[in-house]
Amino acid sequence: MCNRLETLVLAAMIQDRHGHAIFLDWPEKDSLRVAGTAQGRIRPWERIGSSLKLRDFDEARLATLGSVRIINLRALYGPRELQRRYALPTAARLAPHPRIAAAIREAFAPFGDRPAVAVHIRHGDFQVAGDAYEVTAHRHPAPALWWYEHVMRAYARAFPGVYFVLGYSGEPAAVAPLRERFEIVSLPAVFGYERLLPGHRSEGHPVVDLFGLACCTTLVATPVSTFSHWAANMLGPRTRAILPPPRTTRDDPRFGVAELFGCVALDWREAAEQGRGVTLVPQGAPPPRPTSPVTDWL
Repeated sequence: MCNRLETLVLAAMIQDRHGHAIFLDWPEKDSLRVAGTAQGRIRPWERIGSSLKLRDFDEARLATLGSVRIINLRALYGPRELQRRYALPTAARLAPHPRIAAAIREAFAPFGDRPAVAVHIRHGDFQVAGDAYEVTAHRHPAPALWWYEHVMRAYARAFPGVYFVLGYSGEPAAVAPLRERFEIVSLPAVFGYERLLPGHRSEGHPVVDLFGLACCTTLVATPVSTFSHWAANMLGPRTRAILPPPRTTRDDPRFGVAELFGCVALDWREAAEQGRGVTLVPQGAPPPRPTSPVTDWL
């Protein structure tokens, strides 16, 4: 879903430059509102001759798009500096269905002012590490459960009242050990959801999870994942993202903190792959202090 949201940023850029209307054909149409767009799809007879399938592009290519009537936008990366200018204004166009906003507030209400840490675990279609996490080992790498457990233990030790807001994709049994060791809140699905790919399987709903995680001011992220990126950097209050360094091991697990509010997906990838903008937390030092969730923006 969040790859499509990153594409939406580029669509807003094209719309602003050349005046195109934005039409969405997304499975989230019942649960996510996007201001300034309409539902629609490219008709079969428009796919040949009258439409352009556009992948990643630069500013020179952007300048040529005014003469193209129908653009089938499939890009994730555009001219980076320009793309950044449209990131937060595009995110501000999003709103969850009112039932979702109400369900998120209801899920947090019993905890009052207690601090919360969001945790996004992207398994499923991501390659899960073994005893060593290496960001370059796979196009879509994910730390194993031991890394998330290490970070969560550090928070539980430093802030005894903390609870964790969990969003994940993959088999439910994979995260069962975390539920046994920590106080965890899972957000209700609210709506049914048909996933496009089997690797995206989850018991939750992506819109609910995204907006619920984004309410937290600390998020333990899956590196490279655009879902973590949108929850941490694009929606809700300013958030500290907790990331592993490009390499870490079960015997010597490490983590760092990044504050990349308003960045684009390429910035997020560089933070994961190169440690750019990530400050390592010294071994044994307390992690940054979390706060209670912020829901007044929903």
